[in-house]
Amino acid sequence: MKRQVLLIDFEAVGGAPAGTPPSFDVKSGPGTITVLEGSADDAPTEASYETHVVVTGETSLREDGVVTFDRGGLRLSCVGDGVSEPSAEEGIARGAIVWRAEGFGEWAGVTGLVTGNFEIEVASGRGRDRHVYRLFLP
Repeated sequence: MKRQVLLIDFEAVGGAPAGTPPSFDVKSGPGTITVLEGSADDAPTEASYETHVVVTGETSLREDGVVTFDRGGLRLSCVGDGVSEPSAEEGIARGAIVWRAEGFGEWAGVTGLVTGNFEIEVASGRGRDRHVYRLFLP
């Protein structure tokens, strides 16, 4: 079994929380992919993501979605609650989350864990999201 570790840097936009419990969708633009471990030949060349976030508490959230690569992708399911809280900079929130990943398309059979670390401009919903993918490839 091969292993691969990727760092993907995304710019993303989220909607305003609405409903009960409050929820919103997040969509990224193209990500910048860096191979930290494993073969670059096995790495995707394109990445973007779409997720749905449910606010579960004052500083907690759950987020599930899909990361799409050039030939398939990964379904992401939240492992416990993530955290979102004000940062030291006015108007900027920061947070982190862990997902379980399961591949589809040409990524079928790939499993792993993904950590996300983000900061968001609260007024606009625009943010920067860095994901670390620790994957096991069939």
